[in-house]
Amino acid sequence: MMKVRTLFNSASMIPAVGLLVLASMLSNARHAAAQDPCPLPPGATAPPEPAVTAQQVEDGSASLADFGRATRDAFKKHSQAETVTSFEQIAYFGCFVRRAGGPWRSGSTYVVMLTPDRRVLLHSKEMALSGGLLNPVIYGAILASLGVSSSDLADMASPDPAIAARAFGTVMGILSQEPDGAFDATIPIPGLSPGIPGASGHASVYVSGSLRQPIILLAGFDLQRSHLAREEIDYGAPTVTARDVVDRETLKAFVNEAGRYCLGLQGRDDISRAKIALRDPNGPWRHGSVYLYVLDLVSNIILIHGAFPDRFELRPLTPTVKDVVTGEFVLPQVLEAARSNPEGGFVEYYFDDPNDDSDSADIPKVGYARRFSTELDIGGRVIPLDFIIGSGFYGRASDDLVTTGPRTELEAAVLGDTVEGLEVAFSRAIAGRQSDYAWSAVTDAAGLLSLTISSPYGVSGYYRARATNADGEVVGSWSSIPLNEGHRQVLELTLGGGARVVRVVSLPASSPEAAGKPAFAAEPVPEASGLSPNSPNPFNSATTITYHLASSGPVQLMIYNVLGQPVRTLVDETRGAGTYQARWDARDEVGALLSTGVYIARLSYPGGVQSQRLLYIK
Repeated sequence: MMKVRTLFNSASMIPAVGLLVLASMLSNARHAAAQDPCPLPPGATAPPEPAVTAQQVEDGSASLADFGRATRDAFKKHSQAETVTSFEQIAYFGCFVRRAGGPWRSGSTYVVMLTPDRRVLLHSKEMALSGGLLNPVIYGAILASLGVSSSDLADMASPDPAIAARAFGTVMGILSQEPDGAFDATIPIPGLSPGIPGASGHASVYVSGSLRQPIILLAGFDLQRSHLAREEIDYGAPTVTARDVVDRETLKAFVNEAGRYCLGLQGRDDISRAKIALRDPNGPWRHGSVYLYVLDLVSNIILIHGAFPDRFELRPLTPTVKDVVTGEFVLPQVLEAARSNPEGGFVEYYFDDPNDDSDSADIPKVGYARRFSTELDIGGRVIPLDFIIGSGFYGRASDDLVTTGPRTELEAAVLGDTVEGLEVAFSRAIAGRQSDYAWSAVTDAAGLLSLTISSPYGVSGYYRARATNADGEVVGSWSSIPLNEGHRQVLELTLGGGARVVRVVSLPASSPEAAGKPAFAAEPVPEASGLSPNSPNPFNSATTITYHLASSGPVQLMIYNVLGQPVRTLVDETRGAGTYQARWDARDEVGALLSTGVYIARLSYPGGVQSQRLLYIK
């Protein structure tokens, strides 16, 4: 269902309670290192350095008022000298202003830019708040500090549109004089306002030659989400939402819906509204790991990032992320996919997203991006916007994305009272990482399920599992389930939390049917425990280590360097008698690729220890 927000302008008023509270108050009592450089568009100029910087305020050598006035003068000079002809110029300015450690942001001192309709144009410290609507009580205190009378504040909240419009015109006239002053909305007003914590600072105004309207600059005000007003949001009523994205078809439809939504934007105010809509975790444009980004195609600056605006918005998107399988940068592939076809294109890759604790490199990613072009009215000037919209989803082993490579096959019986129709999902149990539950299947009437766990990086290890019913409720969970690559395993999982490995057999090179034998033909128990020669050896990417256990018990398979220092633990668990395999990709415990050389595989098993040499050549 589409919602439409009520905005404050000459025809629509600030909620009456906010400015009436302020009128009553007036009648009773008057990061450290800078980010990567922002790309300077052709023909554009950098904003001049202010005479007083945020760092000077932090170290006590300048006042907040001096910093506010110096910022006003620098921004005014830049806006008068710079003729905005492209959207990348605006993006560059925002990127430059929000640089941590730059002249306008140091420690707790930073700049917030506010439009006359109390919209946060830029929050240089917390981009997630950009686009929000300031609390009317705070805005009233700001206007009062700039010379707006209590009567004009009250008239702006009048239900009579003509009175409100006249008052707004008066306010615009005052702001055009570029006043400045200290504001404080923390003062309690009995019966009207308890005071708003943290709502104080210094305000200054300049008339922007680029945007052709007064811009209010706030300094010393640590603007938080609690300082914003609640408002209705126009989501655009997409027919395919983030929650619906499950495959390539729905991903493409989702991005195209977002394109239509963005093409309907008319100007700067609409972009602010779109930021709120695309970031809202409870809205149609974001759900779990599915979100949207909007990238200016000319400057490669991210205009909107639905999930991590603080990290990425108004910053250049640089090719730093590599596909861990191919070693190729992902960004050029995304841009090429969007440019090469009017309908956009898909990119498939493997990458452990550091911004998502639930992600791992074992999970395939599928991205889709498409190019769009439009024109926007910025301060009465129509400028072109050439942009890319992209999104993606995390694949699962059951998708057609990963059909080959290291794998293990599972058959499980869920035991309990109600076992039909449960989704049982499995996740690698990796210390320090949230479970991602990337592989799942649904139980039949007898509580049985089967699935394949596949990953290009090996699948041996401990797993967690959970069962959810049709309402999404977790009805069973399990931990410390040992799974072995290259094997078929039968499990019993009781809803009370018990997990038991019933049978483990090696997967044949071809299907059981082709081999002419039952899927669970018993394997002979090895006569002796120990290691078989690894294959290949020497190796340059990965090698498979086969080991045999004549009896069940604790097993440890470790990799050491020639100095005898442990570099990787491949197996450390209790296993039954049988033959097993472990894959080593020449990486240490933290995933760093090791140097060429000789390494030692050491197997500890009940009653003995055995070692063998591995030769790794890059």
